[in-house]
Amino acid sequence: SGLALVIYQLTLYQYMEKACGPVGIARITGIFSIPLLQSYLFIAMLSGISLYIFISIGSILKNIISVTITTGLFLVQNRAVEQDQRGAANGISMTAMSLVKAIGPAAGG
Repeated sequence: SGLALVIYQLTLYQYMEKACGPVGIARITGIFSIPLLQSYLFIAMLSGISLYIFISIGSILKNIISVTITTGLFLVQNRAVEQDQRGAANGISMTAMSLVKAIGPAAGG
């Protein structure tokens, strides 16, 4: 899935971002993530080669969606702050993202 992600970022993302804008592309992919994550329950019922194929496709799509949302939001953030404040803004957002990623599984468990 990493190879597909690199190919997507280097070729398709820039055209999609120009067509929809960073906020639009984040919204669209956010909407597409819902049925994808819901389909994992049904993918678990498969076995053999079909399981491998659907897990691979699901992994590729999940990574592409995740990176698209994150990249779009980083673009919006970097365009919203002055250039001399970008480092601080990125540091604050990365800290907040890490905290949420740590709290989410703990709270869900």
